[in-house]
Formats: sequence, structure tokens, C-alpha cells
Amino acid sequence: MVYDKVINGRFVDLRSITIDDAEFSFMIRADKKNRDLVGQPAASLDEQLEFIKWQMNEPNDYYFVVLNKKGERIGLTGVYDIKDDMGEVGREVSYGTPAETMETSLLLNGFCKNILHLKKICYVIYLNNKKQMHIQKRNGIEPLKIIKRSGIESAYYESEIGINDDYIQSLLDIIGDDQVE
Repeated sequence: MVYDKVINGRFVDLRSITIDDAEFSFMIRADKKNRDLVGQPAASLDEQLEFIKWQMNEPNDYYFVVLNKKGERIGLTGVYDIKDDMGEVGREVSYGTPAETMETSLLLNGFCKNILHLKKICYVIYLNNKKQMHIQKRNGIEPLKIIKRSGIESAYYESEIGINDDYIQSLLDIIGDDQVE
């Protein structure tokens, strides 16, 4: 679905993906740095364009382009498979700074809570994504179960929305504007 407003943050803005973003979304997902960590990258630009056309009309599926404050596209994120009071967050890839990436998650959680009125989110991390798996473990977050996603073993998590919003905001305040550039 298309969310017709821009979600503004201190470091980044989120706007719904459009067909004009097909090349960017194809390239960032196909990038060597990202391709093994994202689910089912499109085989071609045409395939990515078709996915975006499908997604824009799919109920309970929101896909956002992340823009830095210069208006440059630096990432993607989304929430999808929304059922009852829970949605899956993911499709996240970013060329942004840690502050921009963190704020992207904060803004998406705010969208889920305040616009979609979700109470819970779930997410999946491929076990081969050592960096994200380490972050989860370091923060004491254990997966509920191990599943296969696109044939790849993955950790499945669920959490209440809003539990860590104040903590994340305090980190953003500590990081400050000098970390954005």
C-alpha cells in the first residue's frame, strides 16, 4: 500500500516507494554488501519494478524509501504481513550512518504503533547475518524459534511495540547531529 505522507525524523525521512525507485531498490538489494542478508533479491530490474507495482496495491504491506536530509536515497524498510495487531518489519537495507539507521527503525516503529495501531512486531534475521545476530545477543534478545525463510535458516523474534522507544530516542540524543554526515 502507499502511505501518502512523508514520515519526518531528525536525521532521515521515510516515504512510500514508487516505481521511480525501482533502480535504486534493485541496486541496493543486489549490492554485494547486502545481497546475502536480504530475502529474495529480484533477478532483474524489471522483476523489481513488477514487485513495486504489486506492493503499492497490496493491502497490509508498506514499503518505504529512506532519505537523508539532503534528499538522497540511502535505504529501504517496511512493514508487511499485517494481521490483527501484529506486522512483520524488515526489508531493511541501508547505506546510512548508525544514527540514520537507528532513527529509521524508530520512525518505522512509530508508524506501526501510531498510524497502523499495531501492538506487536515480528522480524526475522538470517543466521548468517552475524552482525545483527550479535547485536540481538548483546542486547539479551533471544529468538522465539529458528525457521527457514527463502530456504535459509533464520531467527524469528517478536516484541511489543514501544518498549525501547525511550531508550532509542536517548541514544539518538547522545549521538547527536555530528554523526549524520
